[in-house]
Amino acid sequence: MKHILVATDGSDGGDRAVDYAVRLAKAYGADLLIVNVIDGYVLPDKPSLSFTQAPQAGLYELLTSLSTETLAKAGDRARSAGVTMVQLESRAGDVARTIIDIAREKKADAIVIGRRGAGRLAGLLLGSVSQKLISLAPLPVTTVP
Repeated sequence: MKHILVATDGSDGGDRAVDYAVRLAKAYGADLLIVNVIDGYVLPDKPSLSFTQAPQAGLYELLTSLSTETLAKAGDRARSAGVTMVQLESRAGDVARTIIDIAREKKADAIVIGRRGAGRLAGLLLGSVSQKLISLAPLPVTTVP
């Protein structure tokens, strides 16, 4: 195993997934790609923003800033635990599909994700990201409780 992708949303479950992925990366001497995906359903289409959509533009900037902050914290966590090869990536889109796309592009050997992130109600209504990844990913997926 040379490339491990871990997805985090900055939640406690996301932090546990990062910690587990760090242990795997250290054990295998692998590099670590830490990913945060901004749910594309809540983002406006940036090129089509107009003056009347200023509040949506503010939402886009806020979510982008939160994603950057989430990744920086996770990257610091991984580096302080001794992983030297850490990459960070933020994208917007359907969360599970985007994680799979990144895993393919970066030739990840495994995906690590927390079992619960945004919340129980969202998971029940929308289907959890971890369940979708387990069903759709063409590579091993480890869910961390």
